[in-house]
Amino acid sequence: MNYTFFLGANSRRGFISFFEDVCNEQSGREVFMVKSGPGCGKSTLIHAIGDALAGTGAQERILCSSDPNSLDGVILHARNCAVMDGTAPHVMEPAMPGANGGYLALPPFLDRATLREKAAALNTLAAAARGHYAQATRLIAAACEVRDHIRQSVEPLFDKQRFTRRAAGIAVREFPHTEGRGRIFRRFLDGVTPDGCIRLWDTVETLCTRVYELSDSYGFSHLLLEPLLHTAVARGCDVYACYDPCEPSRLLHLLLPSLSLAFVTTGEERCPLPVYRHIRVDAYVTVSGERHLRGRTRLLSRVADSLMEDAVFEIQSAHLLHDRIEAIYRPHIDFAALNRRRDEIIAELSE
Repeated sequence: MNYTFFLGANSRRGFISFFEDVCNEQSGREVFMVKSGPGCGKSTLIHAIGDALAGTGAQERILCSSDPNSLDGVILHARNCAVMDGTAPHVMEPAMPGANGGYLALPPFLDRATLREKAAALNTLAAAARGHYAQATRLIAAACEVRDHIRQSVEPLFDKQRFTRRAAGIAVREFPHTEGRGRIFRRFLDGVTPDGCIRLWDTVETLCTRVYELSDSYGFSHLLLEPLLHTAVARGCDVYACYDPCEPSRLLHLLLPSLSLAFVTTGEERCPLPVYRHIRVDAYVTVSGERHLRGRTRLLSRVADSLMEDAVFEIQSAHLLHDRIEAIYRPHIDFAALNRRRDEIIAELSE
């Protein structure tokens, strides 16, 4: 069984990483960090390891938020090990190399003399890409400010007490008491990527057959999800806690594979999967007051959506520049040496 998440996000505060969680969330897990340059085969190596060990249990594949067609890591749950891209912007270092993982060293396969001649062009492209990411951050932050304003305008009309009381009833119905305490695995199910703002619905479908859909136009679903998360963990359930990539402190979804149960927040885009129960978060807003604000909130929502479209364009532009950097590197890589080392690494991990 394979499923995917993001561990990094292009957010209102720049790039946010949960990569370090992989080292700490599971006792005894070996974490191997891959270090190399642009276009030097990190994603290809991670793909190859995942494919070679496909028959050894559940695999959690970590997508790159700056290129969701590339892998930033693979977690092999049955083997209690992970292979992760440990380079910027999600730098990782092993705490005790050799004892709980370490580096997967790649050979010195770069033609350094030729690349030194191209350093100026590479640095220019890298600086331009950083500029696009910085602009994307500003646009995402602006969109979040608009959405914050919408939520603050509606908040006095929202019946928070009545809404949060639903958490207790859901917990009684859905979370059995078990021994011990559950674990929280922080992830992103959504990403602001060159392919647009995407959600990994396949992961929900793979892990959960029962889906609670929380239809939420204003951003209040976390008020229900947070007490559900705490109760589930207290009752011994492991939970994938999935946060908003634009505002990573806000909880957006919960996935509980052991119960085959998901709580998924939706906005204008409805859940494409069969829905077990539907909670209309907007129904907890006073109707008469909401009607008065509706025109204004719709206009502001369109403004926020437009800002996010511009942010995606900036991330696309940065991605194209990164492709040009990789194109400069690629002719000066000893791929024969890289492939030999890849086969050695797969053999080592297969033992």
